[in-house]
Amino acid sequence: MKDRAKVEDLLVASDLQVQSSETAWKHVRAEYVDIIDDILATLAPSGPYAYTVSPSVEEGKELPTQRIVTTFDEIAASYRGMHRYAAVVAIRPVAEINTSWYTFVSGRGRGRLKTTGEESERPVIVLFPTMGSEGITGELFWGRTQQDSMPGDPADGVLAGRYAVAGLHETLLDAYRKGDVDTIVEKAHPEIQGGVRDYVSHSGTLSEMHTKDDLRGHLEAFYEAYSVRSIEVVNRHFDDWFFFHELRWTVEARQGANAGQSFRHHTAEYAEVSAAGLVVAHIGHGTDQIKLG
Repeated sequence: MKDRAKVEDLLVASDLQVQSSETAWKHVRAEYVDIIDDILATLAPSGPYAYTVSPSVEEGKELPTQRIVTTFDEIAASYRGMHRYAAVVAIRPVAEINTSWYTFVSGRGRGRLKTTGEESERPVIVLFPTMGSEGITGELFWGRTQQDSMPGDPADGVLAGRYAVAGLHETLLDAYRKGDVDTIVEKAHPEIQGGVRDYVSHSGTLSEMHTKDDLRGHLEAFYEAYSVRSIEVVNRHFDDWFFFHELRWTVEARQGANAGQSFRHHTAEYAEVSAAGLVVAHIGHGTDQIKLG
């Protein structure tokens, strides 16, 4: 049995964890000041990037449509458009998870309309990928869209909603491990808004999804390219309206020049959940892959 490790080995990762947190909050504080050039200066020196732009509500749709941009120029245009009309007043965290390659924050976000001065606040979740840079490589933001939470088991008291979300999360993890695409799609809202790392094209960017059919296409392409050997939970956090996880994936390539080779990568993603137990939004990022063996 291995005995306890040296303290310097235990603490070595904290340098990057603290750096990720400082990098994320430096960006948030720049948003408060509301000077676009200063906000853009908090980005990592190079892309590809992953940014959610302000969602739009399209006619006939229940959910807002969430678009994702990947270039510096697109991000700059998005900030100039948003900050022309609105200002970020505060993000008040109730949870913060810092790792070597991202910071995740949940809490309440407060904004102000510049035309009227009116301020409003709502529950928000945001993932800041950093990939170890001293600038953020993305800002993946989502505000709560559903009024009601999953009811859960009354025996669980005030945590009933959270445990209901945790149960859904376990069902989905099991389906991802098995490659059970039908179950994952069945648990998705018809207008699910998604943006997750694309490991098929290896573009380094996110696959954008706006329907269950989009989700099915993304999943089928992934499982055609890989067999999943294991998925292990590194971090997870449950609220009564969303879940967050960081997962360590070990996969084997099924085709191409790397067929038969094993790879590992991490993903960090959040998902809003409706009262009916359907995933409304599933957005996140992932690391590059490393080859094993």
